[in-house]
Amino acid sequence: MHQDHHSHQETSIKTTWARLVFVGILVIFSYGISREAAYQWLSVQHHTEVQNKLLDYIGEVRRALRRFYHLPYLLTNHPDTLAIVKGEQHDPAAFQAKLTQLDKAANTEGWTLLSTSGDVLASSLIDERFSRPDRLAIVEQVLHQGEGVSLVNKTKGYGPLYYLSAPVFEGLNIAAIVVVQIDLSFLTEQPITSQDIILLQNRQQRFFLSSSSEYNADWLNAAQLNAAQLNAAQLNAAQLNAAQLNAARLNATQTPEHDKTQTVNRETRYLYDSTAISQWRLNATSFLGHTVKLDDLKWSVSYLTPYKPIKGAASLFAWGVAAALLVVILLLIIGQQRRQKHRHQQRIQSLLQESQRRLKQMIDKTQVGLLLIDQQGALFDLNPMAKRLFGLPENNHHRIFAWELFDTGNPHSTTLTLLKNLDKHNELAELNAVETMARRSDGSVFPALFSLTRFPWHDEQYYLATLIDISKRKKAEQSLQQMNQALTERVEERTQALQQAQAQLIETSKMAALGRMSSAITHELNQPLTGLRTLLTTNTLLAERGETEKVKANNQLVQKLIDRMTNMTSQLKTFAYSKPQHLHPVSLADALNETLRVYQAQLADIDVRVRMPHDTPLIEGEGQRLLQILGNLVSNACDAMANTAAPTLVFVVTPAERTVELTVSDNGCGASKDVLETMFEPFVTSKKIGDGLGLGLAITANNVRDINGQISVAPNAQNGLTFTLTFKSVIPGH
Repeated sequence: MHQDHHSHQETSIKTTWARLVFVGILVIFSYGISREAAYQWLSVQHHTEVQNKLLDYIGEVRRALRRFYHLPYLLTNHPDTLAIVKGEQHDPAAFQAKLTQLDKAANTEGWTLLSTSGDVLASSLIDERFSRPDRLAIVEQVLHQGEGVSLVNKTKGYGPLYYLSAPVFEGLNIAAIVVVQIDLSFLTEQPITSQDIILLQNRQQRFFLSSSSEYNADWLNAAQLNAAQLNAAQLNAAQLNAAQLNAARLNATQTPEHDKTQTVNRETRYLYDSTAISQWRLNATSFLGHTVKLDDLKWSVSYLTPYKPIKGAASLFAWGVAAALLVVILLLIIGQQRRQKHRHQQRIQSLLQESQRRLKQMIDKTQVGLLLIDQQGALFDLNPMAKRLFGLPENNHHRIFAWELFDTGNPHSTTLTLLKNLDKHNELAELNAVETMARRSDGSVFPALFSLTRFPWHDEQYYLATLIDISKRKKAEQSLQQMNQALTERVEERTQALQQAQAQLIETSKMAALGRMSSAITHELNQPLTGLRTLLTTNTLLAERGETEKVKANNQLVQKLIDRMTNMTSQLKTFAYSKPQHLHPVSLADALNETLRVYQAQLADIDVRVRMPHDTPLIEGEGQRLLQILGNLVSNACDAMANTAAPTLVFVVTPAERTVELTVSDNGCGASKDVLETMFEPFVTSKKIGDGLGLGLAITANNVRDINGQISVAPNAQNGLTFTLTFKSVIPGH
């Protein structure tokens, strides 16, 4: 007895120690999980907050820089600037004073006029921080893009400088460049949190501005240089011999201490929701960072916030969760020990009773008929659902054979055959979801789903049969078949009706198009035909009088009317041209030059501007159609600018990766929204009768589509129209 008690006590001690170890592991595990969860959640929140702060800062930066963008253009058309560019006489001291005055008024660092070779023509700069490489870089970008560009420069020990430039045109060519120098130090004056850091990098990924006095731009660039040199040294370490390795170590020991501590590391981590966060490490301090690249400025703006508050809050939350979990576990253990003895005795007694009660309840409440059949095929027991299905009384099911409950009108039924011969086929008596016809006690039958399986019970062999009434399912299947048939008939009727309506709609559209064409041709031909009738009648009277000179004059008018009618038929013939069989490379520059030469007389009083890169690729097309496209657009623009005081026609060519875009802009009379929607439809024109059939832009649109291009039109800021054409470029080697 004493030995059993001692053994039980040892088992209890082991169990207690095991529980303590388990609780300790669970607390540590919960601490780690809760700390990581809190860290993840706080990182997501801070990541979102950093994004919002960065977007707000970028908005402030853009608003701050926007007031400087127009400055270079103050001198591009100035008379003194044009005089310097053209080499005319001017007063250098007066122009120098003008630059100095602009510098003070705009709060800038200097104004410079550069030649296209990068030489300084005039400048208000005091020092020589505007180096020649920077000047050449600005000149190259302006000449390449044909418009103003910007450049940022950072010299070690000085603040960043921002250069805004604008081209000075002499005719259509760039003759000089105006450059304004701006100090960007004011960008760090934007309000941010004291612990946060704003970093700006140029397109070469060099830092030029930092809001931190400790980690300024020079410090960051030096740290990046140290990292690059260290990587290079590691790559070449395997190739060093012993002497070189010792020399490298000696140089490393002679490196100043402050250079060794300048390290910048960036790595990307992924949170539980796949959010990618950027972690910066400046020396030993970690920051959560977010970087956005400004495509227009080619700058990278980074917003850094310290990681230490996030980790501290996560650890504090984790300790709280671990302590709460420990308290809960202790309360649960105490309560469990108190209830364990009381429940242990009741559990064993109630398990068997509960199991039997549940089994009986499941059998009685199930909506499936259950039949227990002995080896001779007689019913041994039925559940209440089976009695309701067959209509049997409560106590009159003994010695009833199972096959008597099914339709005997079909002697070849598998179910009936098997139930009658259970004693012969007891080893193979298995059925699964077989449809059959069951019989009620009143003689009526109903469709049922029947299953049979072997069921050993009390060391004897029985069979368990399940029966499901599928009368409703059969009725639903019949109803569904009828509905499907009716639906099929309705679909066929609707299809025939739609086909008839579609045919009628096509016929109506053809008649409407024919009506528009007939109306346009009738209006255009009636006027010259009426004139011909009048002139021919007049010629008859003049011939009788012998006035031959007037007859000749009338004949010239007749010839003009005939030429006008011939031009109309030519437009109709051109509109009906078919798509070309083969396309070939065509020079857009040559086609545009030829078009401008052809329309030189009509363009004499119009300011024509062409902006086209010298390396514009060839386009896929057909020469004659391209000339007709450009000619129609030029002619249309001339008509639109007939009453414009200072007409201007601008052609801009923009090559892309696989396309070439051409925009044709005028400052003419423009068009309303309704006219723009139908501008490329045939026989639609806003001109008065006698000035055209309205086929010019329709022919242009057809020709553009025939050479696999696209065309669109939209109003512009000059109250005129801008036509945008997109052509496929020819890739060399394809």
